[in-house]
Amino acid sequence: MNPFEMRRTEQALREALQRTALAWVLDDVDAAIAAGVPEEKILRRRPQRRSDEPHAATPASAALRYEAVDRNLLGAGEYEASRKRGTLVIATRAMTDQERVQLLLDAVRRVLVELPEIELETLKTLQTEPDGDDGRRTMAEGVVFEPDESTRSRRSRTEILANRVPMERRERVSQLVTEVSREVQG
Repeated sequence: MNPFEMRRTEQALREALQRTALAWVLDDVDAAIAAGVPEEKILRRRPQRRSDEPHAATPASAALRYEAVDRNLLGAGEYEASRKRGTLVIATRAMTDQERVQLLLDAVRRVLVELPEIELETLKTLQTEPDGDDGRRTMAEGVVFEPDESTRSRRSRTEILANRVPMERRERVSQLVTEVSREVQG
């Protein structure tokens, strides 16, 4: 896919989610996009020339004496030497169009395919009678996935009950997400 198609696909996925009870997924996706992609870099001192001032007059000029080098751009030997002379730091970069689309697809897969499967397995576990159970506990009828208390969502969140999402539909959604993911990555 070219960049135009990638942005169009992202917009279509966003609009599809926006029109459903799953609009809250966009909050989490947008938070991940805003956080960016972490990358390891080597912060190292730039080589000084004789004409360079030995002591920086301002913090800005002191900062110019250092550079952040992407570790993937260094060969193994150069990386080890730079790591010994420099400091390993974590920097972030903006997500590419492809990474944003893949993030949306992964979120859709988790919510529509994986969460209902987790719910079914949890209910199976809760409904089995453990050894020594004298029958005094009630049977679980559903599982609710609650957001962290620290999460502040603009949209209301919803629950998905596995018995309301038929297995055939979950499998079809999974296949569609897989096909689109191949197209995005290919």
